[in-house]
Amino acid sequence: MAVRDLDYGLNREHIWRNTPATPLDEAQQAGFLLAKIPFNKPALSVPDQLALLQQRGMLISDPGKAAQFLTYVGYYRLSGYWFPFQFRDGTANHSNFRPNTDLDTVLDRYIFDRRLRGIAMDEIERIEVAARSALSDVMSQRHGPHWYMDSVHFVPAYHAGFMTLVRRETGLVPFDQHKQTEFIAHYFRTYDPPLLPPSWMVMEILSFGAISKVYKNLVDGEKKSVAAAFGIPRNRLGSWLHAASHLRNLCAHHSRVWNREFCVVPSITKVDASHVHHPKKFYNHAVAIQSLLKIISSETHWVDRFRELIADHPNIPIDQMGFPANWQSNAVWA
Repeated sequence: MAVRDLDYGLNREHIWRNTPATPLDEAQQAGFLLAKIPFNKPALSVPDQLALLQQRGMLISDPGKAAQFLTYVGYYRLSGYWFPFQFRDGTANHSNFRPNTDLDTVLDRYIFDRRLRGIAMDEIERIEVAARSALSDVMSQRHGPHWYMDSVHFVPAYHAGFMTLVRRETGLVPFDQHKQTEFIAHYFRTYDPPLLPPSWMVMEILSFGAISKVYKNLVDGEKKSVAAAFGIPRNRLGSWLHAASHLRNLCAHHSRVWNREFCVVPSITKVDASHVHHPKKFYNHAVAIQSLLKIISSETHWVDRFRELIADHPNIPIDQMGFPANWQSNAVWA
């Protein structure tokens, strides 16, 4: 599709995405000139992968254990954990490992990250359930069980798309009937009108990301009412729910999180600004999760499990997660 009536430089991204392009034109129109090369890397067998790692300087004390991890975890997934140990300097040593890099250290970081995702998912589940419950309960009591069907409660341009999502997730659309849970099917068999189920049923089947977006797109007055259930400002709750849902998705898809720089981050309170020095690191997420858990659950063991995990992996450089040296002394962890 050709682009008309746009001056040069007015909207480069729009032009780039809407103008027919040769393989290199898209990069050029985006402001980059890339010299592409054919992909010719072969698929290596596990023994060849082991040999390549050793050739690059990786110390492997137990080849059998290494082969098992390479077979059932995968070379590419593990490469994200050994990447920091490589020179990566553009020289002939670019892919080689720094002296004394051993596979056991890499696997320790992989196992730590896997366990970290597990305990994070467990605690985020509590936050997700609390968000569903508070959102549905507060809005239903204020405006009735089918409040979500009225666009007046939402910012403009959101409601139509949201209702399309609801019709799809409830299986009202014939193509999506396979998604119907028993309690949704029971509503459709038993009641009419309204056409759609009450809020507490609908909120139960939406993803955490969708719940976060529902809250984000409420008008300010309604946000305040929901946030009051948590005793925190409306914008802070929106930020923390969005960040928690993003972290939850990363954990659910087994992405590396321990030393990641996150693109979606929780807002930082004035009190926590004294010890959260790296907003894009995991520690900021941990503080936000802890703050919400202290509100919604008196029986959480997040702090204990977290301390135990760090104690079990003493060689993990938690400063790379944004943790300050005296992190346990901060009041949020009390």
